[in-house]
Amino acid sequence: MRDEVTVRVRCLMPGKLIDRATAQGARFDAVQLDGDCALVVRCDAASARLLLALCRRFSLSAEVTRLRGVSALRRFAGQRATLAVGIAVAVALCALFLSRLWIVDIAFTGERAALGDPVALSRSLEALGIRPGSSRDIDTGLLAQRLLAEGERYSYVGARRQGVRLLVEAVPEAPAPALYDVEAPRDLVCARDGIVVSAVVRSGILCVKPGDAVRRGQVLIRGEEQATSGETRPIAALGEVIVRGWFAGEVRLPLTRARTVDTGRRSTGARLAALGLQWPIAEAEIYPSQRVEREYLPIGGLFLPLEIQRVTHHETRRQDAAVPMEDLREQARALAMAKAQMALQREGPARYTPGRSWVDTSNNGASLVAKAVIEIQSDAAVTREALQGG
Repeated sequence: MRDEVTVRVRCLMPGKLIDRATAQGARFDAVQLDGDCALVVRCDAASARLLLALCRRFSLSAEVTRLRGVSALRRFAGQRATLAVGIAVAVALCALFLSRLWIVDIAFTGERAALGDPVALSRSLEALGIRPGSSRDIDTGLLAQRLLAEGERYSYVGARRQGVRLLVEAVPEAPAPALYDVEAPRDLVCARDGIVVSAVVRSGILCVKPGDAVRRGQVLIRGEEQATSGETRPIAALGEVIVRGWFAGEVRLPLTRARTVDTGRRSTGARLAALGLQWPIAEAEIYPSQRVEREYLPIGGLFLPLEIQRVTHHETRRQDAAVPMEDLREQARALAMAKAQMALQREGPARYTPGRSWVDTSNNGASLVAKAVIEIQSDAAVTREALQGG
């Protein structure tokens, strides 16, 4: 591949320069004038070296504007000498990044997902050497089995890789049903206040009917059966009594909120500071309620850390402002419903059928009152032992 060089020279007598270069053996493919006193020459590499040497000899301004051929390839390779190294390093870093787990996520599923303990499961993973930065070369099936064996509160644990992410899913274990002696006499009592919806009795005597209002601790199914026409004998009561119950949450929000506003009065003070020392220049007035702004004005240089610290005190006062009613209602509804859900999670049954839910709001003097109600249906028939233990 033949070298081709384009040289641009600024000179007053381009003709003489070309003659001298030609006399020394230079050969030019093209010569043209570009503007005032600008000569553009296209030639081979040897001729370009002769021309540039003449320019240096006579102190002429010359530059290579274009280079093609083998020399251009060598120059490109020299300028990009670190390109291959950079690409190799980038590939190595990508390979290292993709060979590690950088994200470890834990998710709980099932009806009792809220009872999952992510901190405890994270500690179990760390004990097994699984943490961000660990190798991707792990047996997810074996990992899930070890977590399930070590964790006593999960009915299922699964693990799977998703690129550089490890997802661990766990299902909290449902509590085992209470064991009881079917021969031991017992009653079934009501676990919570509500209205009876339906009842199924397997053994014992039903003491309520649909539509009855029941209270916590009230006997729903008495543990006895008819032995003879005039006598009964004690047995273990069995059955379900579905009760409609309600969980409520209430909040009160003021119709106005206090905010801080400037009165317009202000006072400015200043101090000269250097090397941890301060000299007062002007003192500012201190207000009982104020907002402070500070400015730092350097007056020295790098070797003289001298500055003026200016402090402006703005007098403020508290002012009551009415809150937009629609915004206030929306906030009150959300807070009241959150409280009702907390009451359900804290005191409600583990299994229930959700019903209606609603929020009522009303003005009460200087505040807005919001009351949220969540309705559920659940089996409220429990033993006295279970009621006392709950």
